[in-house]
Amino acid sequence: MAFADVKRRPGKSGPRLMSIEEASAIGFSRPSATMVVAKVAQQKLPKRSYQYESGSVYAAPSVVWPGNGTRPARIGRLRAVQAPVVDSLPTARVQAGSEWKDIKLDTGAQFCVAGESWKKLGRRLSSLPPVEYVEGFTGAVAKVGGVWRFEFTTQYGQTMPVDALVVEGAADEFLLGEDWMLQNGVKIDFTSCEMKWYDGGDKKVVPFSCTTTDEEAGRTVQVRLVRKQRVQTQTCRQVELAVAAPEGTVGLFMPASGAEPHLMLAPTLTTVHDGKVVVPIMNLVGRTSKLPSREKLGTWTPTSEDMTIMEVTGELDQARVKQWLETQLHDENAPLSNESELKLGTMEQEDKELLLRLLRHYPKLLEPRDGCPPQTTLGVSHEIHTGSEPPIKVRPRRHSHSEQAIIDEQTDKMLVDGVIEEANGAWGFPVVLVRKKDGSVRFCIDYRLLNAITKKDVYPLPRIDDTLDNLHGAKRFTSLDLHAGYWQVPVAEKDRDKTGFITRKGLFRFVRMPFGLANAPGTFQRMMDAVLRGLTWQSCLVYLDDVIIFSRGSVAQHVVQLAAVLERLAGAGLSLKASKCSFASEKLNYLGHELDGAGVRPMSSLASVT
Repeated sequence: MAFADVKRRPGKSGPRLMSIEEASAIGFSRPSATMVVAKVAQQKLPKRSYQYESGSVYAAPSVVWPGNGTRPARIGRLRAVQAPVVDSLPTARVQAGSEWKDIKLDTGAQFCVAGESWKKLGRRLSSLPPVEYVEGFTGAVAKVGGVWRFEFTTQYGQTMPVDALVVEGAADEFLLGEDWMLQNGVKIDFTSCEMKWYDGGDKKVVPFSCTTTDEEAGRTVQVRLVRKQRVQTQTCRQVELAVAAPEGTVGLFMPASGAEPHLMLAPTLTTVHDGKVVVPIMNLVGRTSKLPSREKLGTWTPTSEDMTIMEVTGELDQARVKQWLETQLHDENAPLSNESELKLGTMEQEDKELLLRLLRHYPKLLEPRDGCPPQTTLGVSHEIHTGSEPPIKVRPRRHSHSEQAIIDEQTDKMLVDGVIEEANGAWGFPVVLVRKKDGSVRFCIDYRLLNAITKKDVYPLPRIDDTLDNLHGAKRFTSLDLHAGYWQVPVAEKDRDKTGFITRKGLFRFVRMPFGLANAPGTFQRMMDAVLRGLTWQSCLVYLDDVIIFSRGSVAQHVVQLAAVLERLAGAGLSLKASKCSFASEKLNYLGHELDGAGVRPMSSLASVT
């Protein structure tokens, strides 16, 4: 029976009072609440009357005393609901003493109310309760036993004192009512599933969950850090995130895009314990990263009970991979504009559809683009350590008229793309044009004198022989080539002047990492190893801007392995040059070798017979 505030019908002598029998006789439903109040002084038993306004709602009950008129009882309003409806209220998880408990957020409850079992978790106050009875907590009127104060602690370690009415004979429930919410200026945000308010200058946040019906999927909620964290440079550590979900619930954490660009988080399947989940976080930059408490890091979605967790190892059939793709890729994506130009290996039509469904989910990675790709979102930058060496300026070389035109054209294009910018520094190096085998010209800078004074980075590149040995027995290969890979890495602001070069149009410096710097390969390899950490040498190999995904099983398994790599690259804000990529091929030319199911051998075009 739903309860609502109604306006009493006016009369000459005030609201008309009817007994329950009179009301029932004219068709009104009988209220479920019953109450007996003894007036100790006169030892007279009253009878209860209701002011009926309609068949489904009723006004505040009154207690009629024989011979003494009517005295209204002090009764607090609660939801007059049954248990299934109470269970659907937003639920927050808080710590009371040493126990973690669930509380219900009920804006329809006039007061905060707790069952008798909560007494041991709080302390009784000497103040009198504002009402004698509450109605609707258990579908009836129940007596208030007093006011208790509960010192709750949120999942973020913040204090949350609440004064609540303890109700005699009530169930083991705790309703956080509108009195406390209004007093604290609480905002309930159902988009992020969070209750927020300010205590002085301190912002407090309590995540909550909304129970859904069996037919509905679980609710995706934002998750925040439980406590502030320090993540040391080039390290990975486990952090706790607060989740308002039942104990033992399994869910999928998805990192927020660009939340902390210099930190890397991976999609993680986690289990709730004490209102928290644990996920790994990696710091990719050369400084310690500090994260404040309650920092938003992503979303968490409970998995369905029938969700199949697939291992990358072992054989996977088309049906299971199709089901997995439908679970992960909820929306149908339009075909890529360059889909007909993609290089796909020979495979069955069903396998081809699986592969294309995956590729269509990453248009930002694979769609062709004009100009320079955007720089990585990882927060990685290239630094040039020259110690106390003075700046170097080298006289520009003399170029022919046609070469000057090429230099001007390339400089203007790089300015428009944001690769370079005008400079006003003390460093300057000459431009060199290198002619390639196809007759085209490569724009280069002669950084030899800069490299001579640069402190070397000894980060290793993978050994080619080790890379090729790891590919023995593989049957399917995907080759990914990053679009202008070096230009996706910025140069540190403090070192940009050191990349200066001189043309007849003036002095310029690089914003993005140029070719020819001594430590550029190490910077790029370190970044790629960090992006694909955990996948390299298992399902993929990376050598600078070339990434190879290999599998020894079916095409379906290869699609799953490719999905893991594409998700990492997309999360790092990197871009691919699709025209130089090949997908799920049975043969591949890589680093001067031919790869296929039969093994690895030198390319025939490079092998000479004597």
